[in-house]
Amino acid sequence: MLIQRVITAVIGAAMIFAAVILGGYWLAVLFAMIAAVSTLEIGAMMKVPMWSIEQAVAVVCTVLMVIWPPFERFWYILFYLLLALTIVRRKEFSFAGAGVLFAGALYSSYAFRTLLNLRHLAYGFTWVLLVFLSIWATDTGAFFVGRAFGGRKLMPEISPKKTVSGAIGGFLLAVIVAVLFGVWSVGRGTYLWWQFAVVGAVISVFGQIGDLVESALKRNYMVKDSGWILPGHGGVLDRFDSLLLAAPIAYHLIIGLFK
Repeated sequence: MLIQRVITAVIGAAMIFAAVILGGYWLAVLFAMIAAVSTLEIGAMMKVPMWSIEQAVAVVCTVLMVIWPPFERFWYILFYLLLALTIVRRKEFSFAGAGVLFAGALYSSYAFRTLLNLRHLAYGFTWVLLVFLSIWATDTGAFFVGRAFGGRKLMPEISPKKTVSGAIGGFLLAVIVAVLFGVWSVGRGTYLWWQFAVVGAVISVFGQIGDLVESALKRNYMVKDSGWILPGHGGVLDRFDSLLLAAPIAYHLIIGLFK
């Protein structure tokens, strides 16, 4: 199982690294695909049929949010369309379902929109990769430190396997990785090391909160994994849950600290 997880993670990381280097169309398409599948997984947890009109509306709006920047100003269209469907499909689709699917579509897409915005900035490659590396460092540190030291559970009612020691280990590794990568990639003297430390720390904290948010979502719908598409990891949402909450925070923080 661990080998399977590692292989999937390495292949996924290589694809993301290549897309971040290429930027533009390639990165936008990859992010749109990830966001679309995440929205489908949320719909599946809600028992919304994959080929239903409400799921199609949510996925189309998810993709538009990622690849078409002006759609950030028209996100309410998604909500109104889903509300209209509660009338014409009232036997299959409720107001509560519209609210959750609307939130799920924004949840799945906005992070990737902010990452594309980061990629277009000066040092854009560095900023996007810094976000991913901080998330991956948090996951790696939490996994190995948690296994080595164990101890008190972080929030057992939501995620039974997570420990306080793992959370601390992931946090510290993320800060170290962010400082080393930031100073190396941008160059000494351009920015101060503590700025990268702050970014790594904030990404780690909100990434771990994002992980817990997705765990709470799965518990609410009583599923173990959000999907099955990634061997050893479950669904796309399982793999990118930390990023979905941390990336928008990181975007605004980077703009504030470095611009």
